[in-house]
Amino acid sequence: MPESGITDLADQDDDLLASWEVDAGRRGSGGVTGSAAVAATDMLAALATFPNGRGRVRVARLMPSMSGADYRYGATVLTAHRRDAVTTTVSGDAWDLDQ
Repeated sequence: MPESGITDLADQDDDLLASWEVDAGRRGSGGVTGSAAVAATDMLAALATFPNGRGRVRVARLMPSMSGADYRYGATVLTAHRRDAVTTTVSGDAWDLDQ
C-alpha cells in the first residue's frame, strides 16, 4: 500500500472520517473509519476479492440532515483500479480513469 497521501485523519481534524468504497460492476462494498490508513487497507482487501473493479478512499464528514445525518464527501486520498486480478493504486482522485 502506498504511504504517500495516507495520513491519520485524527491528526488533521477530529471531525474528519475516511470513507472507502469498492465498485466491481454489480457488486461492491464500503465502509467508514477514523483512519485513512485503515480505510486504504480495508478498501484494498475488499478490492482484491474481485478480478476487476475500482476502489477509493475519500475524506468524509458526518453532517446533520432532515433524515438524521448524511456524509459530506471531500477529497479523494487514494484510488485503486483492478484488472485481471492486478491492482494499481494512485494517490488522489483517479476514479473515472479508464483501465
